[in-house]
Amino acid sequence: MRCVNYCGVTCVNGSCPNALADEYPEYGYEHCTCDECGYYKGCEDCCFADKPEYCDKSGGQNGSVDGF
Repeated sequence: MRCVNYCGVTCVNGSCPNALADEYPEYGYEHCTCDECGYYKGCEDCCFADKPEYCDKSGGQNGSVDGF
């Protein structure tokens, strides 16, 4: 299960597959859902991991974070 509030480095640094697909379709980048994204690393690189107002590691209202 993936965290619904996850926001990793790739989501914001311009390397998101969806951003690349929008910006450079001529290079063959394809859209994927966030659930399918291979860059997902859970808490390891999430900018919200240490912000309890956005992160609920218990799986409550904000969702579960890879079993944490």
